[in-house]
Amino acid sequence: MQDTALASIKLIPEQIRQAWTESTAIRFPDGYRRAKNIVISGMGGSIYNYHVIESLYSDNLKVPLVKVNNYGVPSYVGPETLFVASSFSGTTEEVIHNLKTAREKGAMLTGVTEGGKVADLLTSYGAPFYRFDPVHNPSLQPRMGQGYMIFGALGILHALGYLDEAIDPSFLDGMADILAGLEREAAGFSKQLMGRSLVFVAADHLAGNAHILRNQTNETAKLYAGYNLVPELNHHLMEGLKNPSDKKLAFVFLDSDLYFPRNGQRMGLTQEVVAKNGLEVFSYKAEADTRLAQFVEILVWGGYLTYDLGKRYGEDPNKIPWVDYFKNKLGKKP
Repeated sequence: MQDTALASIKLIPEQIRQAWTESTAIRFPDGYRRAKNIVISGMGGSIYNYHVIESLYSDNLKVPLVKVNNYGVPSYVGPETLFVASSFSGTTEEVIHNLKTAREKGAMLTGVTEGGKVADLLTSYGAPFYRFDPVHNPSLQPRMGQGYMIFGALGILHALGYLDEAIDPSFLDGMADILAGLEREAAGFSKQLMGRSLVFVAADHLAGNAHILRNQTNETAKLYAGYNLVPELNHHLMEGLKNPSDKKLAFVFLDSDLYFPRNGQRMGLTQEVVAKNGLEVFSYKAEADTRLAQFVEILVWGGYLTYDLGKRYGEDPNKIPWVDYFKNKLGKKP
């Protein structure tokens, strides 16, 4: 019987198709199209949508987009704010707290969720939102349901006119050959990374992928990982590679021919500097021919990569024992 985590990774294209079709069909009041800023509140896998939208579409969005992954919302949140409550389970206490606060401040409310308290509140507030049935995420882990959280939020922003680009899910059909080979590709790649903590490096439209890979390595593989972005890291990180001398680090670069040309040049030179400091360098180069398709390619590849790493370390990719322990010890919000 197939592992539910692995099944969810294989079903990411179906998650995307379902989420885009359903979220773009939601009807919103006209006032929702006149927001001056957009705030997305979410935690962990439920805030991937912000990082992906910001890296893929920052040059397309018509108003500022801000994330909130803490308790409390920015002081400017008010009647001209579109507030998006993003919680896969609908039980995330930080999101629930912020949703209530945003309502008190008169913001326009919407959300992306499977249900829970978030769905109950939005329903009681009379707010339109995307409530999905995660039929293509048998693991029920938010990090495995990226298609719903990311493309649900994208669909809402497109439906409201804040994002001009319409996504035709048929682009996934054109990626079929690439997607079919990613599980084997990732398994071979992960074997080389054993025994090391990982640092992912990306730029431009793949920045969101680096964030997701960091989180999934932590949760799925139970392995420490971080990420840094070009060009920012070129102004500080390279001097931090020298000490201590016994570091067990491997750098994984997400390469693309679609990077801003100067950043593409920086990626190659950064790999050279990392190698000169005695650290191992690995690179995965996206094959797809558009920025969105490359994002999906590495999203799926990263899912397989972290799943395979977890298996190699003898871990259950579905379980998050320390997160569960922490939540149980913390208890319900007073």
